[in-house]
Amino acid sequence: MALSDDLPDEQRPRLVWNSLWSEFTAQAPGRMQRREGATECPFCADLMSGRVGPQTQAWIRPNDFPAFTPPTGECLILIYSREHDRRFSDLTVDETLSVIELWRRVYDDLAPRYACVMTWETSGAEIGQTQRHPHGQTYAISAIPELLQREMEAVVQAERKGQLCPFCVSLAQEDGGPRCVFSGQWWVAFVPQWARYPYQTQVISRRHFSAMSELALPGEDGADGEAARELAGLLPRLIRAYDQVMQGPMPYMLALHQLADERYHFHIELLPVGRAPGKLKLAASSEMAWGFWLNDSLPEVKAAELRALLRDDGTGLTRGESQ
Repeated sequence: MALSDDLPDEQRPRLVWNSLWSEFTAQAPGRMQRREGATECPFCADLMSGRVGPQTQAWIRPNDFPAFTPPTGECLILIYSREHDRRFSDLTVDETLSVIELWRRVYDDLAPRYACVMTWETSGAEIGQTQRHPHGQTYAISAIPELLQREMEAVVQAERKGQLCPFCVSLAQEDGGPRCVFSGQWWVAFVPQWARYPYQTQVISRRHFSAMSELALPGEDGADGEAARELAGLLPRLIRAYDQVMQGPMPYMLALHQLADERYHFHIELLPVGRAPGKLKLAASSEMAWGFWLNDSLPEVKAAELRALLRDDGTGLTRGESQ
């Protein structure tokens, strides 16, 4: 891939500071040339060309249309499966563990060079997925996005007041309560009381750690990796529950929140934009214009729906178990 210095000015990515809102915005005109609607899958091409070996099930590749280039940032694609028509929710626990290993690998590689490593999955053409082949993305950038800054500031303010980590406090308050969706040995999932989307779910580790680098995988240096295995069992189950709510594939984003500061608390945000079968919840009106969100449902009600779907999903999983 060409570095930004090799690109003409009209194609060069930019990171722009908005002094009114105190946040950065990215401008990446080269991404207008992406392959929306292309008949050939570039990820399947990795397999057919031999770039990826015949035993490889999940892999990392450069983003052909990066939003950032060094030294501002780097952009990578994380391929979840060799099979073109699968979704994240179709993956087995072992296959999901391979994805979690990719999440950790890109963090370990990029975090020493950049202030923030954002890893996520977008699922659904309605919210911008342009390639069907199951994959996620990572953007490493030299600035910390405003949302993560606000979360970190909440942690810092709590520390100054002699209080506990606000994520740890939230976990303790939600565990087993009316908004709790899953209570495991290692992870708790709940619909936050401030949820913007009806089925928005936060998945948070019981153990306080700041980033994927601290999550051990099964068999690694003698570790049992049970925390990773429980997470690998939970995430696809939640997405399958979303699909049941939607009576079809639920468009969603899955986002890892992590920072290289031991005071921060790693967590995962699931942002499903469906609110009922065939109906979407997208930012509009006061939400788009002013950032003032309106949720058409109560978190306790939606959490109860998700709990029931997980209870009846046929896995036989209970508290603290994994597939």
